[in-house]
Amino acid sequence: MEVEADGPMAHAGSPDDLDYESALADLDAVLLRLEDGRVPLEEAMALYARGVALVRRCSALLDGAEKRVVELSLSADGELVERPFLATPAAEPQEPD
Repeated sequence: MEVEADGPMAHAGSPDDLDYESALADLDAVLLRLEDGRVPLEEAMALYARGVALVRRCSALLDGAEKRVVELSLSADGELVERPFLATPAAEPQEPD
């Protein structure tokens, strides 16, 4: 469903039912409506609440995807080893000077 001139959201229904791309597109539509500046207060409040829910949905989907990604590395004996991918790797120990 496309954004109507007077409609606040690109997709009807709960953000929890949307895939990442749909939730992101819906969030973009919400932001465009809010940035327009000509939205009545009640609609702006509903759009804001929808935007927060969409951001949470996108974040949850990204977190889930991150947990499914594995990093392949070579062990000391040349074997491939799988380990969880860390988006923010721990600091590697520094060698003493």
